[in-house]
Amino acid sequence: MKRQKGVVITGKNTLAISNDCPLPDRICSTGALIKPLIWSPCTSDAHLCVTGCESLPYLLGKAVGHEMCGEITQVGEDVHDFQVGDRVIVCSVMPMWRSLEAQDGHAKNRQDNMYAGIDYPDRGGSFVEEYYIRDADMNLAHIPENVTLEQAVMVPDMMCTAFEGVSQLGMEFGSSVAVLGIGPVGLMAVRAAVLNGAGKVFAIGSRKVCYEVAQAYGATHLVDYHKEDYVEQILKDNGGPVDGVILCGGSEKEMNKGLSMLKEGGTLVNLSAYFGGVPIEIDPAVWGFGYGDKTIKGVGCKGGRLWMSRMAELVACGRVEPEKMITHRYHGMDKIPEAMELFLNHDRSLIKPVIYND
Repeated sequence: MKRQKGVVITGKNTLAISNDCPLPDRICSTGALIKPLIWSPCTSDAHLCVTGCESLPYLLGKAVGHEMCGEITQVGEDVHDFQVGDRVIVCSVMPMWRSLEAQDGHAKNRQDNMYAGIDYPDRGGSFVEEYYIRDADMNLAHIPENVTLEQAVMVPDMMCTAFEGVSQLGMEFGSSVAVLGIGPVGLMAVRAAVLNGAGKVFAIGSRKVCYEVAQAYGATHLVDYHKEDYVEQILKDNGGPVDGVILCGGSEKEMNKGLSMLKEGGTLVNLSAYFGGVPIEIDPAVWGFGYGDKTIKGVGCKGGRLWMSRMAELVACGRVEPEKMITHRYHGMDKIPEAMELFLNHDRSLIKPVIYND
C-alpha cells in the first residue's frame, strides 16, 4: 500500500494535512485514479469535523471530502468510456451498480465510498493527491467543453442532491414550494423548483448573500427565519399552506416548522444531514395528528454517471449557473483547512468555497 498527502479530521473541530493517506498499489480492472483539479468542502464535512466523526468514527484520521473534479491519471483494463487525460466530474456518493439495491431501483442505498459504513483500508475521501474509485464507467461523468471547473464541482453533490430532492416532491406546474434553508443545496433547490414549473417559491434564510442568489435563481419570496411569525407570513402570502417543502438546513427542530406550513396531502423532502444524535420529535398537530396525509421523505444525493451528466447538461445549456454560489476561492491543498474554517466559524459571507489544486 502506497501513502499520499491528504486532509484528515483529527478530532472535534480540527483538521490536519497528513502524509499517511492510503493509495492501493494496483487499482481494480473497472477502477480509475483521478488527480483533483478543484475541490469544494461541504457542510457534511463540517458536521463530521464538529463532532470529531462521532457518527462515523472510522473516518477519524482518514481523508475527508466528496466534492471534486479532476483529470484521470490511470484506468483499469475494463474501463471502456474514459481514458487517461479526461477531465471528469467525480460522483460524491458512488452507488454500487452491481447490487440488489440497484436492481430494486435504489442504487444510492448501497454505496462504495467513505460514508458507506465500512472502513475501506485502501481509500478515504477526495481531499487527496490522487482519488481512487472502483467503478469509473458508472461513477464518473465527462465535463462538457463549455462548462468550467467551478461550475462542474457544484454538480456531484449540490446539484445532484437538490434536483433529486425536488424531483421527489412530485410537484405540478404552478405548485407552491418553500425551501427552508438557502445554503448551497437550498439555493440549488430553489433553481430546481423553478425549472420544474413552480409558481410561488419561498426562500427561507437570513443572509443577504444567499437572498441575492435565491432571487437570481427565481425565488418569488424572501423570508427571514429569525422572525417568529415567518410561518404565518408564508401562509398569508401563499393564501394557505404550500404544496411542497424542501428542508435544507437548521436543526432537527425545523421538521415541525416545515410540516406546519405544508398542506394536507403535501410532501416534505428532507435534504439535511443530522449527525448530532438528537431525536427528531414531530408535533402531532402539525402532522395532521397522524392522518393529515402529509408525506415525509428523507432523500439523499442521487449519484451515478447518467444523473451527473444530466446535471452538467443543464449547466452547459445555461439553465443553471451554479458558480453564482461561489464566494471564496483558494489555491493549493494546504488551504482546505482554512476553507473549512469558514463553515466551522459560521462565516455569514460564505455560500460555497472552492480550492484549486495548483
